[in-house]
Amino acid sequence: MPNAKTLLTGRLAGSAMELRDFRYLWAGQAVSAVGDQLFNVAVSLRVIECGGDAGDVGLVIGARMLATVLFVLIGGVWADRVPRRRAMMLADGFRLVAIAVVVLGAFDTATLSLAVTTFLVGSGEAFFRPAYGGLVPSLVPEDRLLSANVWRGGMESAAAVVGPALGGVLVATVGTRVAFAANAATFAISLLCVLAVTEPPMRRQVSRSSMVQEIREGLAAVRRVRWTAAILTMTAVQTMLVVAPHMVLLPVITQERFAGPSAYGLVIAMFSLSGFIGTIVVGRIRLKHPGTSAMIFNALFTLVPLVLLTPFSLWWVVAGYMIAGFAMMPFNTLLHTALQRQFPPSLLGRISSVDWLCSLALLPLGLAVIGPLADAVGRTTVLVAAAVVQLGAALLVLAVPGVRDFHQEEHEEQPVLGDVEV
Repeated sequence: MPNAKTLLTGRLAGSAMELRDFRYLWAGQAVSAVGDQLFNVAVSLRVIECGGDAGDVGLVIGARMLATVLFVLIGGVWADRVPRRRAMMLADGFRLVAIAVVVLGAFDTATLSLAVTTFLVGSGEAFFRPAYGGLVPSLVPEDRLLSANVWRGGMESAAAVVGPALGGVLVATVGTRVAFAANAATFAISLLCVLAVTEPPMRRQVSRSSMVQEIREGLAAVRRVRWTAAILTMTAVQTMLVVAPHMVLLPVITQERFAGPSAYGLVIAMFSLSGFIGTIVVGRIRLKHPGTSAMIFNALFTLVPLVLLTPFSLWWVVAGYMIAGFAMMPFNTLLHTALQRQFPPSLLGRISSVDWLCSLALLPLGLAVIGPLADAVGRTTVLVAAAVVQLGAALLVLAVPGVRDFHQEEHEEQPVLGDVEV
């Protein structure tokens, strides 16, 4: 049987879409991903309709992120304790009810109530994502995991283009209440699709330790695999010092230099579209050293702060973002595949939760400080620092053992406290 390194670097043995259960899972997530993007548009515009300002929009959107950060590690433990299909169905049902309450009974409420709603939606997401990350490897043979993650990445990139556009059309034509109702419907569709999935039985850890101890076990597993600890640490730092400046300064710069929100929308749409293309490409080529390739992809995101530093024209900015988008989605796809192959099934919920936490935890801090920092030291300094961090971190991490191939042959097994057949 081929080892994990061979599987990761070889060509796809077949498409994950040939598998019935993965098709249902993917279809539900494709609809739900569009709904997630639609929700962001609908809730932002609803805050404005209620008389809120930009600060209120930030409060409402930030509540979703806060909930995810607070609960995702708990969601990872839960995903390793119970059947992941069940955890996903409960999370979808919870979010469906939260949105339905707004549509049916609390639509005319103030910003605080909308913030509570987004907090509840984020809480459901914190339990759904780790379960999803753990379920895919149980549905898809190891030699098709890259295909599964290619389909996942392509779907998320496409949703980032379609979702906001659909949200804008719905709000403009039939109003924000209908947009919220459409979002609720996407959770219902996702729930039905997950219901159609047959999850294979697996041996799960009996909950004889506390939740805190199980969280520690997940974190310890990440630390033991040196390439994983290095990559996830890099991701957290880049999120705060590179992604946050991009999120704060891109709308400001496009408004100042290119006069209008349409320029901002074009840049983001082209970034997502190129990410879709990049994801498809990486699934069709042979990578001798997937980790090295992934870090080259990661380093190309350096173009984002560089083009914001030199916004000569709108198409110059668009081109930089397209190259960055083309590179970053393959990085994510290769990383997700490697994590699913590196760790045993009993840990995958917690590993997914740590991965997701590292992608989000420092973002609120970055968003909070970048504006004042740019005012204090200047945008140029912030953007130069972002470029140095993005490129420097990608190069430094390559020196860590295991990063070159996104694989570590030997690592200490997680102690099992007790098993039970589910």
